[in-house]
Parts: sequence; C-alpha cells; structure tokens
Amino acid sequence: MSSSHRAPTLYVTKYAPLRSTVVDVDLDAIASNFAALKARAGGAEVIAVVKADAYGHGSEAVGTTLAEAGAAMLAVVTIEEALVLRAAGIRAPVLVFLGAIDRAEAEVAVAADLALVVWDVDAAKQIDEIAASAGRRATVHVKVDTGMTRLGAPLEDAARRYKAIRELRHLSVEGLFTHLATADDPDLTTARQQIDGFLGVLRAIGEPPRHVHVQNSAGVAALGQLQGINTIRPGVSLYGLHTASHLRGALALRPALEWRSRVRRVADVKAGTGVGYGHTYRMPRDGRIATVPVGYGDGLFRSLAERGRLVIAGRALPFAGRVSMDLVMLDVTDLPDVREGDEVVVIGRQAGAAQSADDLAAALGTLNYEIVSAISRRVPRRYRSGGRVVAHRTLLDGYVKQ
Repeated sequence: MSSSHRAPTLYVTKYAPLRSTVVDVDLDAIASNFAALKARAGGAEVIAVVKADAYGHGSEAVGTTLAEAGAAMLAVVTIEEALVLRAAGIRAPVLVFLGAIDRAEAEVAVAADLALVVWDVDAAKQIDEIAASAGRRATVHVKVDTGMTRLGAPLEDAARRYKAIRELRHLSVEGLFTHLATADDPDLTTARQQIDGFLGVLRAIGEPPRHVHVQNSAGVAALGQLQGINTIRPGVSLYGLHTASHLRGALALRPALEWRSRVRRVADVKAGTGVGYGHTYRMPRDGRIATVPVGYGDGLFRSLAERGRLVIAGRALPFAGRVSMDLVMLDVTDLPDVREGDEVVVIGRQAGAAQSADDLAAALGTLNYEIVSAISRRVPRRYRSGGRVVAHRTLLDGYVKQ
C-alpha cells in the first residue's frame, strides 16, 4: 500500500475528553448529598436512584460512588439501564422500577441478579417460573398505587396480591413501596393520605419485607423520618438539586455538576448583519460575535434562545439568535478582551458570576432535573474526587477509570 493510501492513525485518549465542551461531576458532592439525605431520614437505608444516566451525571461513576457510600440498592427504570451498571462492574443490588415487560426481559433480569418491581400476580408467577428454570431465586419489590395513578397494585387489592406473590417458591419479596405524588407541595395533605393508605397495607400483610419505602427526594426533605418506613428512595437530591424552593432549608446539598465550553471563533461583524438561522438577531451596531460549540444536540434546549444566558468573562449574556444543534452565538461587543479559547459557563461559576440548573429551568418554566437529564452522551463527563480527576466518559472511550 502506498503511503498516500495508508489508513489514518486513530487518535485515542484514555485520560482527557476530546471536546472543549465538557461536564465535570464532583463525586464527593454526591457522597455528601447521600449522607445528608440519610441523616434527614434518621439513618434509614437508601435505595439510590440512578435512572436516566444518573440524571445526566453518568450512571457508571455515580453508581459506583453511591454503592461505595453505603447505598443498600441502586435503582433504574429499565433492564438495559441496570445492565449498564453491571457492565461497569457494579455488583450492588439493582432495582428495576418498570419491571420486566416481557419474558425475554425477565430472563435477562434473573440472569443478571436484578430486583424487579411487580404488582400483578400473573407477572410475578412468570418471574417465579423463570427463576425455577434457572435454579435461582429472583428478588422482587411489590408496588402499591396509593394515588399516583401510574403503576402499582390498586390500594384495595394490594395486601391480597402481596400475600399471593410472597407464597411463590422461587421469589424473595424484599420490598413493599409506593410513590408520593405531591411531596414537593407546601400542602402535605395528599401525601399524608397516601402514606396512611400505604401503612394500612403494611399492617395487613403481617411481617414486613426488608425494605419498606415511600419517600422520594421531596418526601425526605418534607417529611424526614417516618414511623414504620425503614428505607428511602431519593433521586434528584443526590445530585445536589432541591425539589422545591420551600424545601431548600431542609437539606444541605451541594450541586454536583458543572457544564462548560470554550469560544470557537470571534468575528468582527457590521451593524445590521444577521446572526444564525432565520437571522432572528441582527447586530445593532458594529461589533463582535463569539461562537460557542454547544447546542441542542448537547442538551442545551433550543427554546432557551428566548430567555437563556451563558456566562463569559464574568457576565451572563443572552444568546444572539437561535440555539442550533451544535453552536450558539453571543454578542461580545461590550467585552473587548474575549478571545478564541476563552471559557464559557453553561452551569457553574466564573469570576463572581454563576448560573445553575435552576436558572436554566426558570428560563424554560421547567424543572432543574430536566435540564441536567437532557445533557447528551456526546458531551464528555469528567469525574473528580479528592481534588483530582478519577475517571472520564467519552463517546470514544466509554467509561474509563484513571
């Protein structure tokens, strides 16, 4: 083969992200938030929720951290999410909220030693049969619908179903739980009604299982320790995000995620020049436009163009025009020192200025955890603990410990 037709050498790194747009995750903050939630619940055991790629933070590193911090279980929504944890070498118990949709999923779950949520006796019998065929015992948690009206056994039939599932020979019923619909509301009347209904089921079943869990993050913050409930099931607050403004004083949380990019180009632009798709922004005078390589393909919502900001040179600037898939533009005319390569903050702090997931959520009229959960996988994650980078995850390398 001639030199002109040689295959190119691949640039492979196992130590640093390949992009200037990167998310940094503070694993020490996640461990601290875990401890704060556990203490608020009076030392209850913790089922740590790492669904949706650990709310955008990265399930492999976060799952490992939470297991090492003492989580009794990790929890996800789908079988595949649980298998990602297993592939990362995490051997901690994993609960799958959606359970097994079909027999094939149930077979995979039993083989991977996953705990499945059930609420239907026939579905439980199928898992029992699969476990028997595999010569194993499968673990299940029974869910009760106390008012979320989403998943779970109807309240009036829950005790009967629980007892029938408990009789199956190849199942270990290790959990009974429900989910609170309004724990983030200042008025806790509905939440307390749900809890009262659940406690009625708990009394009716006789001996309780190992894990009795009701509280999500909002429930932990609002209600603290609950009599008869020995396990909590927090998600979003593990990542340092509060579930409601009135609950901020209940938990001392540390945001775990920062999201940054760097200026790719700075251009001199004449007054009246259109910027970006649709030319929805036109230069009001001669000035300068900075282009930043982050967009809705990375999880920066397109609708942020109206009210969103990015922080550059210690100032929060609005977008100049639309957010495109890969790029946004900022009018930096009033910041003459901005140059290519300068840091731009999406979430985090810079020179006395700051922007949080809450700020972006307020601009969109949504929740802080929708913001972080939307950060796409093509944005590299860099994981820090003890003041140093201990792991990273990129599209090229996957998850790699340093």
